[in-house]
Amino acid sequence: MQLHLGQNLNISQRQEQVMAPQQLQSLEILQATSLELEQKLLQEIQINPLLELIKPANEVLESNLVGTDSRNEEQFKADLAADIIEKDENLSSALLEDLSANNLDNFSSDFYSSRPDAEVEERRRYFFDSITREPSFHDLLAEQIFEQTAEQPELRALTLQLAGYLDSSGYLTLDVEELALACDAEPEQVQAGIRLLQSFYPPGLAARDLRECLLLQLAYYKEKGSIAWDIVDRHLEDLARNRLPLIAEQVDADLEEVQEALQRIRKLAPRPASLFDSRVAPSIAPDLRIDKNEFGQWTVQLNYEVLPRVIVNEEYLEELKKQCSASQDQKYLRDKEASARQLLWAVDQRQSTLSKIGEALIMLQSEFLEEGVAKLKPLIMAEVAELLELHETTISRAVANKYVQTPQGLFPLKFFFSSGYSSKNDGEEVSSRAIKQRIVEIINQENPYKPLSDQKISEALKKQGFQVARRTVAKYREEEDIPAASLRKVHK
Repeated sequence: MQLHLGQNLNISQRQEQVMAPQQLQSLEILQATSLELEQKLLQEIQINPLLELIKPANEVLESNLVGTDSRNEEQFKADLAADIIEKDENLSSALLEDLSANNLDNFSSDFYSSRPDAEVEERRRYFFDSITREPSFHDLLAEQIFEQTAEQPELRALTLQLAGYLDSSGYLTLDVEELALACDAEPEQVQAGIRLLQSFYPPGLAARDLRECLLLQLAYYKEKGSIAWDIVDRHLEDLARNRLPLIAEQVDADLEEVQEALQRIRKLAPRPASLFDSRVAPSIAPDLRIDKNEFGQWTVQLNYEVLPRVIVNEEYLEELKKQCSASQDQKYLRDKEASARQLLWAVDQRQSTLSKIGEALIMLQSEFLEEGVAKLKPLIMAEVAELLELHETTISRAVANKYVQTPQGLFPLKFFFSSGYSSKNDGEEVSSRAIKQRIVEIINQENPYKPLSDQKISEALKKQGFQVARRTVAKYREEEDIPAASLRKVHK
């Protein structure tokens, strides 16, 4: 019998770069934000018995006054057994035999004898969830639905379903027929549910478009029939194009009255749901601080307050080694020790890299530190990578979502990396961010009744020695959230 292996066997050779788990962890830690790294460290403390969180001095003093040694010989054995049971599936029989069966007696058999019904359990879970977090937009909405439909269970169920179709801004993006099909309800019932949602706080919910959203808010504040109402109802497009004289003519009002109505409209919320959630936005803590010391020299410091201090408890490790005789337990400890030391090494590398980047910024952006954005120099990551003898991707990962506090304010580290322009007047090099700052300054100084076009701004920059195309000016202006000249114009 002849086998034709050549027709069926396909052998290919290729080289692939496969990263070890330790390398992947190092990259993950380097790129992590301080909050993400804090969460990871606290998680690792829970699963690795050798890692210890260093307490503040006052907490250490308080624990010493208790007068008990939490790691005596018997406690070591119990800790080791508990750690392995909880964190490792490969248990040694010797350690399992040391466990006391009496521990199970601490649980009452009555605890398992009955199970609460689904409604009671749901309320219980909702209660414990609600006391551990800030109420969300959907929490507020659900509370209002339950209050308004206490005796209408069908309307309550439908309205809760409809609330699930609100997008992150609070709009309904499906029409009535689609919602009726999705909720298995009649269109009239859906309309009733929508009207109920639209009566809730924050006003403007469950609108189908911006016009309806703003009208709902004006109705909520009892401003039906006002000039603002008329403008939103019939002249929203003209308002978007800043055609205030035309609007004044069409609503039969003075220009001053239209401008007052415009100020009122600007106080409304175009995305009512997102405004509610923004009130619990966390503040940003810097990863680095750059400032001058008492000798007038620039220095960089890591912000140690944003991360918990974690160490390998060497004393505990040595004591555990004495307690372990089985080879399986010894392997468990070796693995945990290696994991702990690798984790802390990766954290140290991350902090060291951030500190070096801060020192590089002091060298390369000292004029910015002294004078502000106008003196920000063009800088690319490859320059910093070469200076620090690191790979460019390492710099990219290290600066991602990290912040530095400087005398000029709090900035993302990525802020310092941008392309640039060279002045034809004196050869000065400035970053694209500095050009944006110049555009902002030019617009701030313009005549509000005759705002400058993008072409005029380009010509003003040219007089300063910077050749910036009109399209680039328009791009930078939009990135700074500055409207076009026609929309900036103030009408007399």
